[in-house]
Amino acid sequence: MRTRIISRLVVVSALLFCSVGASAQRWSRRPYEFHMGLGLTNFMGDVCSPKDADKQIWILPFRTTGYLTDAILKYNFKGRHSASFSTNFGYMSARETIEKRAKYYYRQGIAFKTGFAELGLRYEFMFIKENERRNVYRKLGETKLKNFTMPSYLFAGIGEYFSYGNFYCNDEKGRERSSEQYFSTAPVIMLGVGTKIRLDRNLYVGFEFGIREAIGDKIDGAVGGKEMSDATPMGDFYRGGKFGKWIDQYQFVAVNIAFKMREKRNHMPNFKTIRR
Repeated sequence: MRTRIISRLVVVSALLFCSVGASAQRWSRRPYEFHMGLGLTNFMGDVCSPKDADKQIWILPFRTTGYLTDAILKYNFKGRHSASFSTNFGYMSARETIEKRAKYYYRQGIAFKTGFAELGLRYEFMFIKENERRNVYRKLGETKLKNFTMPSYLFAGIGEYFSYGNFYCNDEKGRERSSEQYFSTAPVIMLGVGTKIRLDRNLYVGFEFGIREAIGDKIDGAVGGKEMSDATPMGDFYRGGKFGKWIDQYQFVAVNIAFKMREKRNHMPNFKTIRR
């Protein structure tokens, strides 16, 4: 009888130990990541649009390039799957092309510059999964380089773009330059790819490239109309002007520092555990 009681106590103790261990492991997880960094953005829309209607991508350094700062909060809810909330703030601009490129791009005598903000919700799929490493490999004589990985992910989502800036254009004779302030907002579709490099247990450096397609045509303060031509008079560009048929879009390239965090018992991020 005593032996049976002892054996039952051992079984119950083992179950309790496993339960406590599983609970402790659950609360010691670090499912949250906080990213912050800097980057560049390239605008593609009516301003500086190419004459070739089939040209869907163009980059004019110093003509369509701006800068941004970003912050992203991610939550890994299952294996390779994560959800994130992103914020971006920065400066965006575009202005008429230089004379030697006039045969490829419209020299419209127009320009815009604006500060902007973007809020977004994204789903992320990690197609190169992060390998959990222990210190065992050191005892086996293996090097960190042998265990080097670059976890990479694809993301898709929706967001909202806000801007408040200035639109500039020449008069019909091209002699006087006028400007007008405008406010713009538009839903955006977000697609992109990212990767990160592990520096230590909870610290990473990451790189991200994304494309934003705006559901609208007013990011630059100009609305596309009929095709531009040499016979088209300059002027009346603002809101309903005479441009190519372009959908506003922009790209981001950013470098981020990422921190892993634990979650609280209410599943909210615990920022106090950054770098702990």
